[in-house]
Amino acid sequence: MTRFLEALGGKLAERWIALMLGPSVLLMSVAAVGVTLGHRRWHDVGLLLTRLNELSAEPALRNTGTLVFLLAGLLAASAGVGLAATGLGVTVERLWLATRPRRLADRRRRRWEDAQAAFDHALVEAAGAEGTPGAAAAAARARELNARRNLIGLTAPDHPFWLGDRIAAVDTRMWRAYRLDITSAWPRIWLIMAEDVRAEIVTSRTRLAAAARLMAWAVGYVAVGAVWWPSAVVGGVTAVTAWRRARIAGVAFAELAESAVDLHGRQLAESLGIPCEGALTEDVGAEITTVLRKQT
Repeated sequence: MTRFLEALGGKLAERWIALMLGPSVLLMSVAAVGVTLGHRRWHDVGLLLTRLNELSAEPALRNTGTLVFLLAGLLAASAGVGLAATGLGVTVERLWLATRPRRLADRRRRRWEDAQAAFDHALVEAAGAEGTPGAAAAAARARELNARRNLIGLTAPDHPFWLGDRIAAVDTRMWRAYRLDITSAWPRIWLIMAEDVRAEIVTSRTRLAAAARLMAWAVGYVAVGAVWWPSAVVGGVTAVTAWRRARIAGVAFAELAESAVDLHGRQLAESLGIPCEGALTEDVGAEITTVLRKQT
């Protein structure tokens, strides 16, 4: 066994061992416990210990070659589970940012439009109440309705999930404020940003991807719940945690991206040879968009 472990040196082996000691082996262990105990005896620790003692007493497990084979299989299985979770995490992230199904997106848009209408009405009432004893209450009501609308989305929703709209709102807000096409401008802004600023954005983006992978692990625990219900509970808690982390990471990423445009928009214009005195304006932003889109 010692020689076998020594032969696993190198970067590839280190990654496999990390996977084995990480969430992959934990999920496989939970699955093994679930298959052993089932729903009816889900808390029977005595049965679990009995099965482990029976397994350890197997003559085949006292053979070095068998142990090496089992360890190699565990390494391969844990790596496979880890890769599957990574792939599922990418799918989860795409689902969060997708624009379909449209029925869910349309439902969120109707809620937002109702909230926007209520906010507009409150603004009119607040304007009419200026100089009266009820002015403060009317203004507070307008602020409350504005906050409620923003909880649905900063802009009119076009995605079934809040996270997709929050990130897409950067494009909409930059277009409204500067007439700047963020899709065309972002690669150029990235090139002129300082390394530490890039690192902050990359970190927030990495956290969003990590939250999506955590959601993938939650799916795995829920699946194991088919044979051992406590695993489904763990999966549910993990899913809630993953979604909360995704929201936090998504907000951080969107705000950092928007801030990067606000702070580097003028520098982008000057780098492209477009005069920009003072803050970035709609005229300058429109000219930048025309240049980057290679339009005439």
